[in-house]
Amino acid sequence: MVALVIVVGAVVGTAIGWLAGLVVRRRARTEIKIQAIAAAAAAAAVAAVVGWVLFEKLISSITWPSAKQRIPFPQIDVVTGTAFDVGGVTIQRSAIFTMAALAICAALLWFFINRTRLGRGMQAVSQDPDTARLMGINVDRIIVVAFALGAVLAAIAGVSQGLQNNNIDFRMGFLAGLKAFTAAVLGGIGNVYGAVVGGLVLGVIEAMATQYIPGQFGGSTWKDVWAFVILILVLVFRPQGLLGARVVDRA
Repeated sequence: MVALVIVVGAVVGTAIGWLAGLVVRRRARTEIKIQAIAAAAAAAAVAAVVGWVLFEKLISSITWPSAKQRIPFPQIDVVTGTAFDVGGVTIQRSAIFTMAALAICAALLWFFINRTRLGRGMQAVSQDPDTARLMGINVDRIIVVAFALGAVLAAIAGVSQGLQNNNIDFRMGFLAGLKAFTAAVLGGIGNVYGAVVGGLVLGVIEAMATQYIPGQFGGSTWKDVWAFVILILVLVFRPQGLLGARVVDRA
């Protein structure tokens, strides 16, 4: 069967190459012999079949986990070891890692946006990409850097969440993405400090709602509800966010 596939692929490839040569023969400066076309087609067919066979062997030899199965996240002793007890308050090491990563990433992001040429170009592109292009800024490069930077920050956030939850699954990023958007809106879209403050405020609100609201409207099952209630109130009474600058419309 494999030999038949190679022969058929070589014949079809040779025929396509020969027909293409006939079409462009009048404009071509050099002429390629049919023997070279046949050799190239045969080599391509052999490479395709060998690659497919190796791919099948590799796929069949790997035991793939279920998409809905929770997978244990690798544990690091320094980060996921015994929790600290400070004044009767238990602090997990993963939480300390998350706070440290937050502070470092926020400081580096602020420095990149406000103190580097590429970061200032990113601000210009976000305000007016057409004018930025006229000023000599490579808009396409800025867009690529912005997506790459977002991917790096998302990877750090994913590692932090994996270390804190000990397990990962395909749904773990959905609620976290909603909370990240909520924190950004709460602090002020486009404001690095606002995103940090919004995330901290959101976390404090959830913790206080879980701990101090009595009755059926308290507990961990209602913490997301109270977080989004605060978001709605901020959008109604302060749409620019907690630290967002007020935008004045001019005629």
